[in-house]
Amino acid sequence: MEESLNDSDQVATDDSNPPWFQDPARTKPFTLFKTVDLDFIEECYCTALFPWSEQSLRVLWHGEKDKELRNGPWKQMISDWSGALAIGTLDSLLVIPLSASRSRKGLSVSVPKQEQNTPGKKTSVMAVGWALPLEVPLEPLIVFSAGSILYILNPVKGKIIGYLRGHGGPITSIVIHPTHPYLFCTTSRDFTTRIYDLSLSPQQVPGNPCWPPSKAPSLGGAPHGLQASEPEGMGVGRCISVLCGGLSGGHEAAVLSAAFHPTHPLIATCGLDRVVKIWSFSTSSFDKLAREDKPLFSSSRIHKARVMSVSWLSTDTLVTHSAPALMRRRGRKDDTYYEDGTVTIFRWIGFDRFFPAGQEIGKVFRGCTSDYQESSSFTLISTSLLPQQTRHVHVTQTFTGDYILVLSLPDSVRLYNLANFHPRVIAPDPLEHKPPEHDIESEFQNVRLDDEEEEEDKPITTFFGKSPESQRWEVVVPDAQGSVQACVLGFGGQLMVTLGKRKVYIWRETLK
Repeated sequence: MEESLNDSDQVATDDSNPPWFQDPARTKPFTLFKTVDLDFIEECYCTALFPWSEQSLRVLWHGEKDKELRNGPWKQMISDWSGALAIGTLDSLLVIPLSASRSRKGLSVSVPKQEQNTPGKKTSVMAVGWALPLEVPLEPLIVFSAGSILYILNPVKGKIIGYLRGHGGPITSIVIHPTHPYLFCTTSRDFTTRIYDLSLSPQQVPGNPCWPPSKAPSLGGAPHGLQASEPEGMGVGRCISVLCGGLSGGHEAAVLSAAFHPTHPLIATCGLDRVVKIWSFSTSSFDKLAREDKPLFSSSRIHKARVMSVSWLSTDTLVTHSAPALMRRRGRKDDTYYEDGTVTIFRWIGFDRFFPAGQEIGKVFRGCTSDYQESSSFTLISTSLLPQQTRHVHVTQTFTGDYILVLSLPDSVRLYNLANFHPRVIAPDPLEHKPPEHDIESEFQNVRLDDEEEEEDKPITTFFGKSPESQRWEVVVPDAQGSVQACVLGFGGQLMVTLGKRKVYIWRETLK
């Protein structure tokens, strides 16, 4: 628990050579230099690296706190927490200072017992993320979930300072806003996405909108994307907006992942219903809970199976990945197979329609039925196949602006630079020729209803609509024995952390 890197072990840089993700000749991008055994826990489920650096102040809060914190306090905070790792396990959360200051020790926090959790049953921490409060930005917070309840941990004080109710099902992911880290969202199996503000305190009385003809706040609760009649929680944090599920335009199954837009008031979500959606959200009013049920974009034609993750690559470009799809051969119910999942890069064409260049961003956005039911305002750029044994996918931005795709396999990690992804292979137009004449009467005479003869399957040599595989780097995890659960990159792509069931592998970039 008290493992940390020595001063001589800090991640080094070599400006004379290109980084590994821009060097196709680099066969060994990372070198293993430390492992941390976690024999005292049963299994690890999720992980999050401390995401900020000294240069982050230029982006956070639009640079408003740059002059205030630039010199001493911010540098000290980064020195204390840089490289810290939060790990979700069975019934507890671990905080391990992998490359942090030696003044920070490892921390283990048990999940409090709440009424919503089954008595006597341990709850797994399945989602975790790092946040920064607006008023005290030098004390980072860790937001994690157990079941349907959110907890806010202050690792500086070593105690939980708040918990929040709201979701009607288990929380599947936690995503922190890239420029306003006091805002975060949670996705859930209750078909909804909730956006929270850590600068506010929980609602003790429901602030739901009224449903006509009644003029009193509705008490519909989580199934309707609202707050229940009980207090929202204690400590810090308040739900300010709910992206509802349902037939009107929301998700019709569990929401599995989300991503805030880096510069605009947008959030992308994806889920078990094979749909990718893009929503607008507002944080201007906190008196009543904002409720949105009609996104600006929605499409189920990007993937064939459940969509596991979504990330923004630019103002109008996104990358998503899906699980393997269960398919039928020749329409038979008893002859099925799994088709590989896909990683898809696509462009949202409707961005310029809602955010015209040179104009101020509006407060209210309304699309039409074709936007929130089944939109066609997108263009597929690249579609690549995923190995069926993929367990976790992580997308991160490096210090050069490149986006790296990290695939966690049972015994290894595959790394791709998304800038190297190839465009899709488009099927050629059919050759123009005169169709042969057929004697229809003679052909029907040879048809038999009990004829079960079928043509032999021919191997497919070209997958039209898919992209050829791009340059990749593979890192084999020693003695993994199929235990790799997840992998994340840090320090702008120079540090890699691989999470096993009871072990953490720490890698640093191999320098020439």
